[in-house]
Amino acid sequence: MKLKHCYLFVMAAAPCAALLGCAVSEPPAESTSAAPQETASAPSTAPTVEPSAQAPEDGQSAVLYVGTRRAGFQEYAMDYQGELTPELLIQGIADLTGWDLTLAEPVTDGKGGMSVCLAEGSSLFQGPPDPQKDEFYMFSAEQLAQTILDSIQKTLQQNFVAAPGDPDKLDIYFYMEGEQALELPELGLSWPLDQPYQWPQ
Repeated sequence: MKLKHCYLFVMAAAPCAALLGCAVSEPPAESTSAAPQETASAPSTAPTVEPSAQAPEDGQSAVLYVGTRRAGFQEYAMDYQGELTPELLIQGIADLTGWDLTLAEPVTDGKGGMSVCLAEGSSLFQGPPDPQKDEFYMFSAEQLAQTILDSIQKTLQQNFVAAPGDPDKLDIYFYMEGEQALELPELGLSWPLDQPYQWPQ
């Protein structure tokens, strides 16, 4: 009976019924509602600290911190395989920023914390690369030095102190080649060998 009524309706107004039939047979509501949902769930442009979905099998993810304690840090995920070492993290910062963070000696660690010796040819002593990456552009020697030292300190602390420990309790020491105290004469700054790093307030 329903088919008969439908047939009569189509015969009475064939062009309209044909168009109406096509419109009714398509379900546009579902396809149009999916797009806003995908847009809303898209990741923000802010750096993510979650492991990358493209991480290699058996790979892991660490977090690099770039910035200063005064101005704050941006967080960047770094995928790696094997053992996580201080050298790997420092090289990760170098690869990310474009700075030369070559180490003169391997990072040492013990009960007193970790000790880092940057080579004389590193950006800490020689200045930023030319050209600089826009995202990590440094406007002065002081800004560059503080950002390098704070970034290494924060990254090592956060990655080597397991919760619920306090990362700030891990002392980071910086020194120069030849077991010399870190000195930045152009900035009038120095840190004794037995003094944990802290940028002067």
